[in-house]
Amino acid sequence: MMKEYRWILLVSILFLFCFAFIYSLLTQDGLHPIIKNVQPSVVSILTYDIEGKNIGQGIGFFISQNGDIITAYHVLLGASSAEIKTIDGKRYPIVRIVAEDVESDLIRASVDIPQKFVHTLKIGDSIPDVGEKVIVIGNTLGLERTVSDGIISTVRETPKFGKIIQITAPISSNSSGSPVLNINGEIIGVATFQLTEGQNCNFAIPIEKVAKLLPSKVETFSQWGEGRTRNWISSAEGLYYTGIYFISIDDYKKALHYFKKAVEKNPLYADAYFQIGYCSNELGYYSEAIEAYKQVIKIRPDDADVHYNLGVIYGELGRYSEAIETFKQAIRIKPDFADAHYNLGIIYLIIEDKGSALDEYKILKDLDRNLANKLFNLIYK
Repeated sequence: MMKEYRWILLVSILFLFCFAFIYSLLTQDGLHPIIKNVQPSVVSILTYDIEGKNIGQGIGFFISQNGDIITAYHVLLGASSAEIKTIDGKRYPIVRIVAEDVESDLIRASVDIPQKFVHTLKIGDSIPDVGEKVIVIGNTLGLERTVSDGIISTVRETPKFGKIIQITAPISSNSSGSPVLNINGEIIGVATFQLTEGQNCNFAIPIEKVAKLLPSKVETFSQWGEGRTRNWISSAEGLYYTGIYFISIDDYKKALHYFKKAVEKNPLYADAYFQIGYCSNELGYYSEAIEAYKQVIKIRPDDADVHYNLGVIYGELGRYSEAIETFKQAIRIKPDFADAHYNLGIIYLIIEDKGSALDEYKILKDLDRNLANKLFNLIYK
């Protein structure tokens, strides 16, 4: 009857290490010309500590002719300096950070490189359908720009985040930030974290997130790096994103554990409380879910989604007057919240207030025709 929103952010903490499919297999599929064309746009990224010792590796790609690259945020995290290595073996320092999206594990950095050596990737217009082929250019077993292929297994839609792509193409731990390409050689996503708990889950952030990552600040690399540490994994954010991964594979008990650890680190972490509420509800811990959602409201009172989720639980528990008030609060914050109007109409029907349910139907007609028709059919069945 009702649905509950959940946020699934792509990012997580442990790595899945897989072998890439060998290059010759791809040439047999007629992909050799495409790969040859896009490889100059892809760069290896090397990171160093304060003493100049190599501490990490990743992948990036040119996004603009002025030398800006995109990579995964965690690739640069904890480094004192970093450089790229182009297909011809030349190295150029990363000098500035110009934009970042920590939640999406994306960062845009500026490289000190002559423009004539910059080859930008073409951005795809849309994400291919589930089952369609994708290509990933990354690093495997120390081999740079190895190519793997696979298919899109799932495209998840989440209310707060948008789309996240799950792919079958193997991605190694050194390949975070790799471009995920369609069969036309257009970038449609960026490889982020991979996790293994008996499952092969490789995730990519859709290119629409990259398109929004416009230059918004200018910090030297050293300025950006100050205060950031590789202890991020055990921080509140790191614990939160680990929990997000376990949500993505429907392991709510493990997810709940990490979200609770996150709020222990940061008692004002509203998103972590939200996920505690979500996981607790999925596990049938309704009292705990209600308390977690109430905690979110204390921290972030104007969050329509948390009021909505709380209304869902009240409805499932038969606490209809509380459900009505909570859905109304969600609607006061977000008047065009179609799902809240629909579920409010359902509650009115349960308490046999057909007139109020009809009022919600009239509002829904201008917001969501499908939900309006569903409610109408329930009113007059």
